[in-house]
Amino acid sequence: MMAVESCPVTAIVPAWRRRERLLETLRRIQNCRPAPAEILVHVDGGSAEMVEAVRQWNPDVRILTSDSLLGPGGARNRLVGAASHELVANFDDDSFPAHDDYFARVTRLAARFPDAAAYSAASHEKEWRSLRFQRIAMPSGCGCVFRKSWFARTRGFVPLPVAYNMEEVDIGLQLHALGGVIVHDPLLRVVHDHALPREVDAEINARVLANTALFPFLRFPAWLWPAGAWSVLRRVGLLLCWGWTGGLWRGLQMIPEHLAHHQQHRRAVSTAALLSWLLLKRRPENLGDAEVSSLNSENPPGWEIRSTHGAAESGLPP
Repeated sequence: MMAVESCPVTAIVPAWRRRERLLETLRRIQNCRPAPAEILVHVDGGSAEMVEAVRQWNPDVRILTSDSLLGPGGARNRLVGAASHELVANFDDDSFPAHDDYFARVTRLAARFPDAAAYSAASHEKEWRSLRFQRIAMPSGCGCVFRKSWFARTRGFVPLPVAYNMEEVDIGLQLHALGGVIVHDPLLRVVHDHALPREVDAEINARVLANTALFPFLRFPAWLWPAGAWSVLRRVGLLLCWGWTGGLWRGLQMIPEHLAHHQQHRRAVSTAALLSWLLLKRRPENLGDAEVSSLNSENPPGWEIRSTHGAAESGLPP
């Protein structure tokens, strides 16, 4: 697709409604040198306006659409499946590479760790505090690279309109249970241009609470479901402490229906895999010093303000 200076990577972006942010993300991706050999966009909910905007911006971008709302996870499943390359660089419609040699670094990272299942980028200060490669339990949602062959062995993402507290932990545990390694590179950086709302959205708050129950229901052995119940109670306690009470009761009421609706996605991992994943989540494994490339080690302008990914993806305040 790219006539000049490209590398064998597919970049994917799930999108819904936010046209200007999507176009800015696509511009940032294509301006990288080298650029990815392929860019795929999934327009959720069948928005003709979004499809036309992307086509006018660059007719070479491949567009997938769905009339029904698949959510970011369902969209990513389709995008990874349609990718032409083994390395699939995943972004949100409001996240993009923080440095121009992003995809060059992706290919070098894949060459250094050829057996890894995924590579995770850094989107906020905590993720680049230590300049060492690490084996981690779950990839960043707004910036990671999947190996398509490994992703195909999982059950993929559960299609959820609101996927906070579900996407990254779920795919991370699935890959870990298969023996897959997720490598975090603190110098592979993305900007997540996402500002937290001033007030909690009651509907999102409810769905995040329901997802807190869904994850252990789908992946934990049944005898460990009480641990999942404890995680729900713990989140309720935290929400009460923060004053995030909007949607709390609704979220608790949603849980039985939410679990029943998605029970077809249940495939529990072994107890050993779960326990080792939980340990890795607490104690990432060092894999050596991260090499500095042409990436400017200084943070991009506005980084501290815009990069709220860690809080936003977990539904927590920064």
